[in-house]
Amino acid sequence: MAASWRRQLQPIADAGFHVMAPDMRGYGQSTGPEDPRKYSIAETTADVAALIKDAGYEKAVVVGHDFGGMVSWSMPYLQPDSAAGVITLNTPFGYSEHNPIELYEQVYGPRNYLAYFQTQECEDLLDKDPGATFRFFMRRDTGRGTNLSRTGRHDPESMSYIHWLKDDESTWPGEVVLSDEEMRYYTDTYARTGFRGPLRWYRSILRNWEVHTEHFPDGVLPQVSVPALMIAARHDPICHPMLTNNLLQYFETFERRMTDTGHRTQLEDPDTTTALVVGWLDRHF
Repeated sequence: MAASWRRQLQPIADAGFHVMAPDMRGYGQSTGPEDPRKYSIAETTADVAALIKDAGYEKAVVVGHDFGGMVSWSMPYLQPDSAAGVITLNTPFGYSEHNPIELYEQVYGPRNYLAYFQTQECEDLLDKDPGATFRFFMRRDTGRGTNLSRTGRHDPESMSYIHWLKDDESTWPGEVVLSDEEMRYYTDTYARTGFRGPLRWYRSILRNWEVHTEHFPDGVLPQVSVPALMIAARHDPICHPMLTNNLLQYFETFERRMTDTGHRTQLEDPDTTTALVVGWLDRHF
């Protein structure tokens, strides 16, 4: 959602850069098609390219977090004429040679969150109480982990985290990272729209794999020349920094910086996030 970047927009503009943050298709107040396959990186990178053109620019630095990070990594490959650079928070590079649905089940078991996100049962659970859903997800670690990982490990227990949403809220570790105002905005928005839109991104995972396979049938991605910045979070077990050790093979000009945050990097430490982004932009643009 665009709202997750609200603390970065004005400081980046004050540093002399033009900046915008859209609600991507299916998120926030944005609508989207019913077909989950229409939320793949083929469509979402095309959306970003169209937004850049509509704003009157040929190219832009594309910044993304979580699923948005998959979009930003993919821009130089799928929309090269629109990508001047890439900044990604937390998210490892999204390429896989293997069917991701099958791979997750083999490695993490049938209760993994990716499998559960495919189900109507999960959608109903998220929609039941949007406030509780956001209090479950939008948390920072206070010493006992968060609902994204209580063990601090990238293991089957952590990757099945979504099932903890059914438990009593008093058992959820960590603390909510959103302000009361932000929480009201998120809750009110999704009380109207539901979570089907965001879930469609997860339901397009198989299509993402197909898109990669179509573009790179030999399984080899060329190294691209646009500069890239990875902002990794030391305390994010789901998107662990070790999963980003391979990024040099994809970008000729690459930097990685670490923050002392969990998964909600730009919300947990907005000042450090903004400083890293602006510093990198000043060096390269």
